Amino acid sequence: MRSPALIARVIRFGVFEFNPQTSELRKHGLKIKLEPQASKILSLLLEHPGKICARQEFQQQLWQDNTLVDFERSLYKGIHTLRGTLGDSAIAPRYVETVTGSGYRFIPIPQELSKSRRRRRNGCKGKSVAVLPLASESADTEMELLNKIIIERVIDTISRAPGVRVLAYNTVQHQRGRDLDSQSLGEHLLVNAIAVGEMIRHNDELLLHVELIDVCDGSQLWGEQFKEHYSDVLQEPEALADKICDRLRPILAPRANSRRKERSRRAA
Repeated sequence: MRSPALIARVIRFGVFEFNPQTSELRKHGLKIKLEPQASKILSLLLEHPGKICARQEFQQQLWQDNTLVDFERSLYKGIHTLRGTLGDSAIAPRYVETVTGSGYRFIPIPQELSKSRRRRRNGCKGKSVAVLPLASESADTEMELLNKIIIERVIDTISRAPGVRVLAYNTVQHQRGRDLDSQSLGEHLLVNAIAVGEMIRHNDELLLHVELIDVCDGSQLWGEQFKEHYSDVLQEPEALADKICDRLRPILAPRANSRRKERSRRAA
C-alpha cells in the first residue's frame, strides 16, 4: 500500500516535478502530458528511489485485474513511454534503469533543489525579469502575431531601463500557459520576477490581464486588467505594450522612473 506522506507531496527530480496524487508531471514548471500507465509506473518507482522494483510488484499493483494477456509487453511499453516523456534512455539512463532479470529502479538523484536554486538566484546581480508570451485560447494567426508584437515591444522597452536584466524573446517564446508554475520557472530561468498574462478576444473587445510575480515567494508585485478595442490594438499594438511598460517600469526600475518624472517636470 502506498504511503499517504508520499502521495501528499510533490516529488522533484532533475528538471521535473511529479505529484503522485494528481499524476501531474511538470518540466521547468510547465505541465507536460504523461500517459496514465506511465504515470502509475513512475509513481511506483518514486516510492522507493534506488530500490529495484520487481516485475511481479508492477503486476500486483498496476495490473491487479489480470485482464492483460501479455503483461511483459505492456510493462515494456509503459517503461518505454515513460522514458520518452522524460527524455531518458535505456542505454544510458538518467532516471529509469533496467536491472536485467529483476525489474526496474529509479536512479536516486537530489530531489530538494531549494538551496541550489537560492544560490543560482542570488548569483543574479540587480533586478531581472522574464516577460512571457500571453496565454490565449485562440490559435488565430492574427492574435498570435499581436501577442508577439506586444511582448517583444515590452521586452525591448524594459531592457532599456538601467539596472534591469530582461530575458530575450527567443529565450521565453515557448514558455506560456495559465497553469505554469511561475516560481519554479523563474528559478530555472534565473530571474527575480516573471510577468505573465492572458489575452481574450470577444468580438471587438480585447481583454488582457497581466501580473508581475515575485519568484522568491510567489507573491504578486503588480497586476492589472486592460480592456481595449480589438480593432485599435490591431492597428497599433505598440500603444498597448507601452501601457504595460508604464505600469512595470516604476516597479522594476523605480529610480530611473523618478529621474524620468523629474526631467518631465523641469521641462514643463
